Amino acid sequence: MIMRVLTVLFLSLLIAGCTSQEKKSQAETAPAALKPIERPTAPAFMSNPQEVASYLANHFWDKFDFRDTMYCHSKMTEQAFVDFLAVLPHSTQDKAFQAVKKLMTEAEADIVMYNYFFRQAEHYLYEPNSPMRNDELFIPFLEQVVESPKINETLKIRPKHLLELAYRNRVGSKANNVVYTMVSGKTGNLYDISAEFLILMFYNPGCKECQNTIETLKNSASITAAVSAGRLKILAVYPDKELKEWYDKMKDVPATWINGYDKALAVREKEIYDLKAIPTLYLLDKNKTVLFKDTSTGVLNDFFERNK
Repeated sequence: MIMRVLTVLFLSLLIAGCTSQEKKSQAETAPAALKPIERPTAPAFMSNPQEVASYLANHFWDKFDFRDTMYCHSKMTEQAFVDFLAVLPHSTQDKAFQAVKKLMTEAEADIVMYNYFFRQAEHYLYEPNSPMRNDELFIPFLEQVVESPKINETLKIRPKHLLELAYRNRVGSKANNVVYTMVSGKTGNLYDISAEFLILMFYNPGCKECQNTIETLKNSASITAAVSAGRLKILAVYPDKELKEWYDKMKDVPATWINGYDKALAVREKEIYDLKAIPTLYLLDKNKTVLFKDTSTGVLNDFFERNK
């Protein structure tokens, strides 16, 4: 009996010792906790908000360890990246572009880190459901990848294509022409439409978000007033080939708008516009220069509120 008790006690001590040793071993091999990512602070003498934003953007990653790829698995890094993106629009465009290229050049220290930042940029600045979607800010990320001598040419194929799309119909450039066919069979093109402003909307009549967008534009007092005054015209273009639903839902589009479909399917097949999501909205001026690219009804409403 005594021997049995001693055996049990010995085994208990042995197991406890092994467990203790295992915990000690795990503690020794566990990776050290990541240091917090330090944010920069602008010098006290800077008072101009744009100057401050430019400084913060340029120095945002100064104390970040680009060789420690454990940061790629941390929500802390993703939040820091979002904060970095939030600063950029308050800087000048040149300074914002410089800050992006500085970040990506430093990220070349490790290909894992480099891919991480590019994926984050694509997620936040390009994906259609991102509230931060912004082609202009995505362009310097794409340019740096395409120009980098350290990136394999195979890995550049997709960024090159995305950069071509980002350059098309860029804010400040002339919009690509669109030829449309109306229900009557009559054709027209974007450059024949005469108005101070033109909203170009690519839509699908069966798309719920498209229906919501149409209703929002119809119910905007400032947009409706601009249409009634002849200052604004709205061109709604269906870019696909299944026409039955387009004909069936014709009445959903106001009679004061121009409603047509892309018979040649040039928008889709030649990618003359980047339709990363439907609907896609543009605002053009009388010369068909792009004022807003891939914009929202809220931005359009605010614009016409300010420009009555």
